[in-house]
Amino acid sequence: MSFCPHQRLMDCSLPLLRRKSSSTFCGGLLLLCMACILAPRSLPAQDAPQKKTFAELTVDKAQQSKNERKVRDILRKPKEPIDQGNIELLENYLRRYFFARMTREATFTELPQYREETRERCGWTASKDSAAGEEMNRITSSLMHALCNGVLAADTQQVIVLQGSIRDQNDRLRIVRSKRDLKSDDQIFNLAGDPVAQNTITELAPSTTDFHPAVKLNAMLVLGDLNDVQPRGRVEAKPRVNTQRDLIAYLESPEKLSETLLVGALSGLQRHAHDALDPNRKARIAKVVANLADAKTVSGRNAAAGLWIRRQAIDLLGQLGLAGERNIYVGKLYQIIRNQQNPLAIRVAAADALRKIDLTGLPAGVVGKLAQSLTQLAVDTCKTELTEASTPRRSFSADRLRMRLATVRQAVTGGGEQAEGGLMAVATEEEQKTLQELINVLQTVETQVQTLNAASNREQIEFVLGESVRVLSSLTPSDSDKKEKPTAPQTAEKS
Repeated sequence: MSFCPHQRLMDCSLPLLRRKSSSTFCGGLLLLCMACILAPRSLPAQDAPQKKTFAELTVDKAQQSKNERKVRDILRKPKEPIDQGNIELLENYLRRYFFARMTREATFTELPQYREETRERCGWTASKDSAAGEEMNRITSSLMHALCNGVLAADTQQVIVLQGSIRDQNDRLRIVRSKRDLKSDDQIFNLAGDPVAQNTITELAPSTTDFHPAVKLNAMLVLGDLNDVQPRGRVEAKPRVNTQRDLIAYLESPEKLSETLLVGALSGLQRHAHDALDPNRKARIAKVVANLADAKTVSGRNAAAGLWIRRQAIDLLGQLGLAGERNIYVGKLYQIIRNQQNPLAIRVAAADALRKIDLTGLPAGVVGKLAQSLTQLAVDTCKTELTEASTPRRSFSADRLRMRLATVRQAVTGGGEQAEGGLMAVATEEEQKTLQELINVLQTVETQVQTLNAASNREQIEFVLGESVRVLSSLTPSDSDKKEKPTAPQTAEKS
C-alpha cells in the first residue's frame, strides 16, 4: 500500500481544521488542499486543454467609496435605524462590492482575509440590537447560498438567485435549476448586480459557465462562520441556528452536491459540533455524517475528494459524542477501523473519533473486538511504513507513523484533546491487561522510531518496524491457538 499526496494533506491539515482559534489560516489551508485535489493533472503542452473560464460578479468599487462609512454606522451605531432605506443600502454594498470580490479569480489568495473581514463586520453588530445582526446574517446567508447554487442562464443573460430560504416546508434542500423551482420571495440578479424581475424571463437553466469551485467552497466557509450571538468581551459566540439547519439540509442531499459543496458544508458544520445542540438536531447530524462516512456514499466521485468527505464526516461523528445512540455509531466506527479495504487515513480517523465518545455501557465483548481492530490497525500502519522505509522511491515519514500510532494508543487510553475515557475506562480487569500490552508496544515503537529517525538510521528503523509487526500481530490471534507471549520490539545489535 502506498501513500498519495492527498492522504498526506489530510494527515497534516485536518487536525488544524478542527481548531476554532485559527479559522482564517485553516480555511486558507482547506482551500489550498481542495485546489490541489480538484485541479486537473498536468498535461504536456500539446495535449493541454484551453484554460476553463469561470463566471465572476462585477465589482462596483464605487460602493466602497460612497457607502463604506455609512455601512459601518448601520452595523455599529445604536442610533442608526435598521429601516428599509438602510437595509437596501447594505444589500447593495454587500452584493455589488463586498461579496462580489470573493468571485474574482485574481483575488483568490485574499479569500481568507475576506472571510476575516466578514466576521469583523458581523461582529460590529454586537453593539446594537439583534435586528442589525440578523439583517447582516440574512443578507450574507442569501448571497453565499446564491454562490453555492451557481450561475443560471435566464434567456440571454447570466444570473444568480437569492432565495428566501434554501429549505422547503419539510426542511429539505431546495435548489433552483429552473423557473419552476422559484418561489415568490426569491430574487434574481444579473452578474452586474442589477435586479431581474421573475416575470421578464421565460426560463432558467444551469449556465455553461459557473463560479470557480474555490468560490463555492469559500461561500460554505463563510456560512459556517455566522453567529446568532457575536463574541464581545466575555460573551462567547453562538453559531447561527438557521445556518446550521441549512448545512444539515445540504448534507442530507449529497447526490445533489458537488465534492466542493460537500467538503464545504462539512467544514462549515465543524464548529457547530463543538457547541450545545438540540438533541434532535444532534441526532439528525449524526445520521447524516454517518451516511457520508460510508464508502458507498462517495463512490463515483473524485477519489481524493471522497477521502476528504469521509474523513471530515468521521471526525464530526466523534465530536458529536452522542449518548443515547452511541452504540450505533461505535459500531459504525468499528466497522470502518476493522475493514482493511479502507485507506489507512480513514481508519485512523475512525480511531481518533472513537476516543472522543463516551463508551460507558458497551455490551459485553465489544471492548475486545474494538481492541483487536485497533491492534490490527497498528499492525497495518507499521507494515505500510516498513514498505515505505525499505523502498527508495517511496516516502517514509516518522512523524506520520508516530501520529497514527499515538491515535491508536489514545483510543485505548482516552488521551488527547476532547477525549473521553477510552477503552481502558470500560474494560474488564482481564481486558485491561491485554490493552496495557498494546499500549506498551506502541509507546516503545514511537520512542524508538523518534530516536532512530533523529539519527537518520533507516536500517534500524526498518528492523524496529519489522519487529513491531511481529509483536503486534501476536496480540491479534487469527485462531484459537495461543501464541508466545510478546515482548517489546528491540533494536538490532550492531555487527
